Amino acid sequence: MPKISLYIPCFNVEKYIARCIEGILNQTYAVDEILVIDDGSRDRTVEIASQYPVRIIKHEVNKGLSAARNTGFRNASNEWVASLDADCVADSHWLEKLVPSLEEDEKIAVAGGRLVEFVQESWADRWRKVHMTQDWGDDRLSDPPFMYGNNSLIRKSVIEEVGWFNEKLRTNGEDVDMSKRIYDKGYHIVYEPAAIVNHLRHDSIPSILDTFWRYLRFSYPTYKEITFKWFLHNAYNVHLKGVMIDLLYRDLKRNKNYHFIPLDLFVPWYLTYRNFKLLLENRKQG
Repeated sequence: MPKISLYIPCFNVEKYIARCIEGILNQTYAVDEILVIDDGSRDRTVEIASQYPVRIIKHEVNKGLSAARNTGFRNASNEWVASLDADCVADSHWLEKLVPSLEEDEKIAVAGGRLVEFVQESWADRWRKVHMTQDWGDDRLSDPPFMYGNNSLIRKSVIEEVGWFNEKLRTNGEDVDMSKRIYDKGYHIVYEPAAIVNHLRHDSIPSILDTFWRYLRFSYPTYKEITFKWFLHNAYNVHLKGVMIDLLYRDLKRNKNYHFIPLDLFVPWYLTYRNFKLLLENRKQG
């Protein structure tokens, strides 16, 4: 049985870290080591994590998600490295279901599981489940568009070969970027829906709007390319004609979620507001 190192990237996750670690300790396929990568938390994350048999590695300042992932890989003792976000609890068979994919072929670099939106308490939680899913469906899939970073099993040597996570991507998009480089080197990714983790995140309307904008921000141009012309094009063609129509189609036609319509209509205006702030920041920087 290959030994597995597992790391958890953490930033102010005192609400979730205990349940996350306990889920790892209850795996039917036991991990060799658990690394808690604390990315400059200001709450009780480290205090709570230290009550468990884990190794804590601290960033004195917040460096971002990619930097935390790189620290996890660099400090992992084993070739097989599992990653689990701190606001997730893995089903007890999670690793057991991921391992066979990497055993199947040395060219398979990553096996990723299915994220289930466990918390459905607020309007925002339910909207996230419909419009911000982080899985590829019910069937096992070879070479999905990208691996989701929230739960995965990866060969450390491949990460070293293709280059580490891009630390300019501080909050999201690092998984998409890494997947592209993995594919470019001729490796494969497998999505295994039987490997389940439950997402414990709680959202409010402000938090879900901010997260949705950050997801789209990854695809935006660099600061130098953010112009007023780009802003107008994005506001009309992307937000109003693209995002809003897609949201409304899903909720009106496919899912019959009529209660989401007010938020669907508000989202493009919020995105436009955030992009206008981005444009002003760019002009200040000169």
